[in-house]
Amino acid sequence: MSFILRRISTTKTGKQIIRDQALPGDTITLGREGSNIIHVADLAVNPHHATISSADGRAVRVAANEGLGFDLNGRSETVADIDSGAGGELRFGGHRLTIAREGDNIILLVERIDELSQSSKDVDEAKAFSLQGVMPGKRMGAWVFGVLMLLAFLIGPIWAWYSYKNVNERPDGYHADSAWLSGPLSSAHASLKNDCQSCHVEPFVAVTDKACVGCHTGEHKAMSMAHANAPTAMLLAARHPPGVGERILKGFADTFNRPQGRCVECHTEHEGSGPMPATPQKFCADCHDGMAARLKTAGHPTTLADAADFGTSHPEFRPLVRSAPGAKPVRTTLAKGAVDYNGLKFPHDMHLQATGGVARMAASFRGRYDFGKKLECANCHRVEADGVRVKPVEMERDCAMCHSLAFETVGGVTRTLRHGEPDQVVADLTAYYRSTPPARPLQLGGMQRRRPGAYAEGQVYNIYFNEVAARPSRAQDAVRAVFSKGGACYDCHTIFAPTAGNNWRVAAVDQTSRYLQKGWFDHDAHKETDCADCHTAAPASKASSDLLVPGLRQCRDCHVGEGGARVVKVETATESPCAMCHEYHSDGGKPWMPPRQRKKNTAAITNKPLAASYGVSMITGTGGRGLYDVTWRTPPLHGARRGG
Repeated sequence: MSFILRRISTTKTGKQIIRDQALPGDTITLGREGSNIIHVADLAVNPHHATISSADGRAVRVAANEGLGFDLNGRSETVADIDSGAGGELRFGGHRLTIAREGDNIILLVERIDELSQSSKDVDEAKAFSLQGVMPGKRMGAWVFGVLMLLAFLIGPIWAWYSYKNVNERPDGYHADSAWLSGPLSSAHASLKNDCQSCHVEPFVAVTDKACVGCHTGEHKAMSMAHANAPTAMLLAARHPPGVGERILKGFADTFNRPQGRCVECHTEHEGSGPMPATPQKFCADCHDGMAARLKTAGHPTTLADAADFGTSHPEFRPLVRSAPGAKPVRTTLAKGAVDYNGLKFPHDMHLQATGGVARMAASFRGRYDFGKKLECANCHRVEADGVRVKPVEMERDCAMCHSLAFETVGGVTRTLRHGEPDQVVADLTAYYRSTPPARPLQLGGMQRRRPGAYAEGQVYNIYFNEVAARPSRAQDAVRAVFSKGGACYDCHTIFAPTAGNNWRVAAVDQTSRYLQKGWFDHDAHKETDCADCHTAAPASKASSDLLVPGLRQCRDCHVGEGGARVVKVETATESPCAMCHEYHSDGGKPWMPPRQRKKNTAAITNKPLAASYGVSMITGTGGRGLYDVTWRTPPLHGARRGG
């Protein structure tokens, strides 16, 4: 059993897109504070309003935590037991929580039903969150309170840290330095919650890269390949000049020993349980926003276009295609008439028609194959297990049920031509015609040899022996027919005819599995969307060389920038930071995806830290002074034996 948080989005065409997110554990918290698993941004909801739990995987208990209850089917309650099979509707301020059941999972559907709750409009936020009413009114009370805070949050934590400084793993129970925690650890580091020293090697010293690469050796070695060979001077010139505020913050960071370029600047922790939050877009935009002009001024010309926000400032996609038969793949723009020669002949419009011979043949195969009333894109284009790449179309799997290569049936067994082996096709046809002479008529009796001369013209004898004599030449005709217009090979492939003999050749087929090499597209995340909604040109395409990759406009129908910025009208927007489609560490895994965690690269994480991992530079390439100020005022890493 697991809780599933369901969110329903509606496209501008009115189509609903349902996204499910598995929630950890059997107890779910709901409230206004961001640390809750279900965050409800409403002043009518308490910071920790309610707890949702299920002990048996069916009955759901909802209990209010902080006095303010909730409405269940129109009645005010503080505790309620709900049968997930029967379902129920609860109201928290201006939000509705619907509980339902699907299979073994309990579905939690959260919807906002009021623009703002009435209670939120009437609250003076300045007074509601003021400490004026709870502070002690006497001087002695203020001093006592101050001393207690000093003991609880400074002296106690320091004493606790030094008490367990040389302990590999702390015992269970309360530890005073846990008061310094700004929030729970993510699921990736949840096992370290009782071992703070694994990351925080020294007190009052920011977490260093050495503490990270002690475990994450693979990720650090596989820094961005896009920046690996870039000169240091070019990387410095690409960075956005710091403003007044940034220079002030850098001064504070230098004072408190927090240098730039650390792992934790992008991979923030203590932000709540569950997956680690995505890297903020600012990490990329600091360089790529206005980068082309800065590099040109510094004498580093580049072909890269500026990119700041997907919704407002992003260049058009440049897929990797073959501009001519047999040409090397090159990146090109998605202009009208763009082509990609893959060596195949395939009219998409004919195969996607709702009527006609292709549709009737597909309908006749229903029950034997996954066909409907007509062919769909997914009948031939199947997505890989990773959900990103598309498997190459295969003759035997995707085409042979309609495009047969059979040429003979013997005793109920069908012989077919060898697909992908032109020489074997020639050999099979030649052997067939040479080894299967015409059936001998019974009238010939025991005659085995032809008599000299034009004997018995027009009779069985003459017809039979003429057929035997001409049989080998008919093999050449059969071979020529297969590779010529109208033949089994010609209709789908580009054929090179021989100048002499039977050396027929077929153009190589190069199907591109990933057109956008610098970004990721997750087909699995869009499985509820019809292929033609994005590949709009496919239903009218008459040639397989047509480039059918969707452009930036199609993506912006749903995806906006990290902060919701957009240049087109989007009814239900999906906020899309850079990390949703682009990876920095080139470890082969997917970038960050909101609905689910990316697959862990187990080869990149080791149980034992490597001795050579502590001296890895922040950027692969030639070092340069001033790129990253990483001078640490810490003693040697004595905690390395603990993995930190």
